Parts: sequence; C-alpha cells; structure tokens
Amino acid sequence: MRLNFFVALFSFSFLLVVASCQSGDNSKYQTLESGLTYKLHEEFPENEKPQVSDIVHITMLYTVNDSVIFNSSEMDREMRFPLLKPVFAGDFYEGIAFMHEGDSASFRCPAEQVFLEIFKVKTLPPFVKEGDMMRFDIRLIDFMTSAEYDAEQREKAMMEQQLSREKLQKFIDDEGITVEPTASGLYFVEQERGNGRLAKAGQLVKVHYTGRLTDGTVFDSSLERGQPIEFVLGEGKVISGWDEGIAMMRKGGKALMVIPFDLAYGERAVGSIPAFSPLVFEVELIDISNK
Repeated sequence: MRLNFFVALFSFSFLLVVASCQSGDNSKYQTLESGLTYKLHEEFPENEKPQVSDIVHITMLYTVNDSVIFNSSEMDREMRFPLLKPVFAGDFYEGIAFMHEGDSASFRCPAEQVFLEIFKVKTLPPFVKEGDMMRFDIRLIDFMTSAEYDAEQREKAMMEQQLSREKLQKFIDDEGITVEPTASGLYFVEQERGNGRLAKAGQLVKVHYTGRLTDGTVFDSSLERGQPIEFVLGEGKVISGWDEGIAMMRKGGKALMVIPFDLAYGERAVGSIPAFSPLVFEVELIDISNK
C-alpha cells in the first residue's frame, strides 16, 4: 500500500482552502445513480480504493450552511476508523469507498439523515433545517486491512511496553532503589514503619498520597486537596499496585511505591497520565477500620 508524500504535507492547507470556498459551487458536483453527490479535488486513479472493514486514515471537515461542525485538524490524534457499509444511499461512508488512496473530495449529504441515521441523535440540532445539506471535505490519506491494523497495534504496544520498562528501570537506577520487586513487579520501599496493625483485604483504609510520573511530574495529590482517599482494600477500587502495596503497610506507616504500567492504568491514558506509564506514589496509611 503506497502513501503519497504530498498527501500528508498538504492535508491541512487543503482543509483551509475548502473551508473558505463553501458557497456557490453546487453546479460543480456530480451525482451517481446511488445518489452519492461528489466533487473531486485531487485524484490518484492508479492507487487502490478501501474496502468495507478496512481501517481508513482520513482528514475530515464537515459543515452545514457554511458553518463548521467538525474539523479533524483540531484533534490531538489521527482520525482512523473502520470503513462501514453505507447507512443510507449516498452517505459519506459510500463517499470514502469511492475514493482512491490520496484522493481529496467533497460530498454532500442530507443533514437530517446524517444526524438521525448516522450520528443517532434523537433530536435534530436547532441549526439543521429541512432540506439542509451537510458537506464533507475528506482526504483519504491511507488505509489498511483490519488484520494489518491489528498487527501494527500489537507491534506498537510491544514497543510502548519496552519503553515503559526502560523508563521504570532508569528511575530505579537513578533513585538508587535497591529493594527487589515483588512477584508482580511492584517496588515497595518502606520509609517509615507504622506502629499499628497491617491492613487487610476487606478493611476500609484512609491514605494520603502524592502521585508522580517517573519524570517527577505530579499528576495528583491528596495532600494538596487536604483530604485523604478512603477505599475498601482488595476490592479493585484502586489500581492493583495500590491494593498490593497498601496491604504491605501498617497504620501510621509511610512508603514509596513504584508501580509498573501493568499494575497501574495499563495501555490506557487517564487524564494527564499517558498510556503505558509507570507511576510513583508516596503514601501514608492514616487509618484502618472495619466496614
């Protein structure tokens, strides 16, 4: 599958151009027997077209009455999704399937059908009136089969996992941490031994904490809020590294917990915490009580 170099280079400028010339061009559109109304801006007929279920990578801008409703250039990630069968004749899914890799085109669809049948809204937005058309300006950057996409994602995940392990090990080395990790991979460094009893699964614990990324960035702190967190230990109310680490503490104790990504939020990004992030927590077990 080929990727035209200039597709990525000019995709943003393409969106700016088509957004500035929305009006007065109805006569330039062509209509297929299916009802697909389109206008090609750039065409690469030597390239292939995507099939239903392929993962398409596109830029998209859509408007109603010259008002921009969505612009993918404002997203913080690439726009990729499986190409679906048309929901209705002439919709933008049919339009994408009509395109070659690298093509840019505009498609006009009944706005009411798009909102009700594709976006599945229960009530039309007030700016959509009967007979309004929605214009989709799309560039098909590239596409791949779902199997190729899955393989790419697996490879990417493996690389992210390796980078996360390296980041964790660098933190351990830089901080001079000498304790051995537990069987699960948790690094538990007791800083101050408590005088009370050990916390046990099923008990309500009260904990003060500061959470950081390995680069020192603080992403959360109960101390800043002035309110410790309370949860039932061992019920999965918190990340698994916490359930394991707090169970190693006595009331009144303090500890440093260095938690690998798979005992934290795994492959998910959560708030300001990136995916595959190992986490560092300074914790103090304030209290333990039975439910």
